[in-house]
Amino acid sequence: MFNRLINIGITNNLNGYQKRETRILNIIAIILFTGLLIGATNIFFIGSLYPYIFSISVAIGTLLILFLNHKKYYNAALYSFIITLITTLIYSSNYYPRSVGTMVYFFPVIFCVALIHNPNKEKYHLPLQFGLIFIGFLLSQLIQLPLITPGEFSVEQLRILRYYNLYVSILVTIVMVFLVVKQSNKHYHELNALIRKLEDNQVLISSSLKEKELLLAEVQHRVKNNLAVIIALFKFQQDSGTNEETKIALNEARNRVLSIAMVHEQLYKKDDLSSIDIEKYLTELLREILRSHPLYSNAIIKTQIAKITLDITKTIPVGLIVNEVLTNSLKHGFKSLNKTPEIELNVILSNDIISIKMKDNGIGFPEHLQKNNNSLGISLIESLTEQIEGKLTLSNNNGAQVEFSFHI
Repeated sequence: MFNRLINIGITNNLNGYQKRETRILNIIAIILFTGLLIGATNIFFIGSLYPYIFSISVAIGTLLILFLNHKKYYNAALYSFIITLITTLIYSSNYYPRSVGTMVYFFPVIFCVALIHNPNKEKYHLPLQFGLIFIGFLLSQLIQLPLITPGEFSVEQLRILRYYNLYVSILVTIVMVFLVVKQSNKHYHELNALIRKLEDNQVLISSSLKEKELLLAEVQHRVKNNLAVIIALFKFQQDSGTNEETKIALNEARNRVLSIAMVHEQLYKKDDLSSIDIEKYLTELLREILRSHPLYSNAIIKTQIAKITLDITKTIPVGLIVNEVLTNSLKHGFKSLNKTPEIELNVILSNDIISIKMKDNGIGFPEHLQKNNNSLGISLIESLTEQIEGKLTLSNNNGAQVEFSFHI
């Protein structure tokens, strides 16, 4: 029964502090109501001087606190509690002489409000609560309210009331401390159980995540191996072919697959399966592409690549674009020139926008190609740039220059 009363208004959607505040408020309301029943024993030695009507009103006020919590009006219950206590103390201090020591009940009240404090609430609540207590204390000690007529007690009655208030306030404080500490310990154990449950869940999640990372790494490894088989088949078909144009087409297809395979190879070798080091990837890609063009093995590559990591969805299109630009440059840019090919690759990151510029020292783009593009390589570059929602610019600048940019 007592536990049911303590848990009035407690629901699963309340956080830990709200549950603690509601339970402690219920405990204090029950103690206050019980204290009023104990206080009714005053009738045996003060008789008709006992304030029946006011005591009944306060008893109804304490039950109202439990009712408001039951209806989920938690703030209303809290301030009803404070107002009920302050009203009681103001009346008692005006009705009874100061010699009986009714002000000692202010200390349990302060203790109650401090315990009920919820740090998750707005900051003004705590000053407001203690402000009400302070105002109540001033009204009880400094002002004699005209609506309250002081009782006419004998010296013996005052002596009994003084000891009565002292012992009852001590008893109420002890009971209150015991119940609140017990409730706080329960709250502490609930939090510990929740923490242990969260830790167990974290272990399960970590284990599951590790397992998925291993499976994903294995997938990357298998994709890389499958692409390596395709690359080997292209190479075998290229070496077996007799038609030079077919061999060139097979080599270009091989390099496209290679640019994808290298992404999966990097992912397999890394702990982070979501991002690619662009500097390392593009440097290795350029080297592999040059190996497939033995006629241009003496080509000079100049790179300036910012430290950037990209996810796979953008790295693969970037790698394919760089492959197409370099392949087209080596294939078409130096046909009628007798000089060493020089390729510049610059990758810049600025305000979350990556700009990639590739330039060679070849013959540049033909005028008709810039106006009306029928080249497969250029069409593929444009399509891949649209895939990453980028902007593409083709121009001649002492050679062909391709520049594209996109959001990281």
